[in-house]
Amino acid sequence: MRKPTLLMLIICSLLILSGCASSQQKNSSEVNALFKSKDSHLVQAKQLYQLGREYYQKNEYAEAINAYEKSIDLMPENYDAYNNLGVIYSILGEDELGLHFISEAIKLAPSLSYLHNNLGYALLKQGRNSEAAGAFERALQLDPENSHARNNLRSAYKRMGCTPNEPCGQWQEPKQP
Repeated sequence: MRKPTLLMLIICSLLILSGCASSQQKNSSEVNALFKSKDSHLVQAKQLYQLGREYYQKNEYAEAINAYEKSIDLMPENYDAYNNLGVIYSILGEDELGLHFISEAIKLAPSLSYLHNNLGYALLKQGRNSEAAGAFERALQLDPENSHARNNLRSAYKRMGCTPNEPCGQWQEPKQP
């Protein structure tokens, strides 16, 4: 009598263990599918971003905007797509929209000098010279070798009536759009 009970106990234990193992395999394959899905979204987001750059270089702004927006949908942390959208909208005269997207890029990557330079340029284009100077100053704090920011800062100070080669402390932090 003991052998059949022991045998039943062993069989039940094996069935339970094999059930757990197959459950783990299923979970593992679900996780792998999720990673593959996420990886394919990232690949697609990067391809759309690159497509946006190509359209931008051809001055096909509507197509570039569409590609960048789709890239952001797939990869919301894509600060370069936000930045490029901002630059395009600024070029198109949609200044507030341009500032909005560049500011979003800065929120995602606040330590990148070129983003602050682009913000300053968009502000300078609007005639918000002291705020633009503030953005250029920040760009130079982050990267003292940023020659674009240095040249743009000179332009902003000139528009503010500052004398060349003299400190001009009249700049202010850019206001959030």
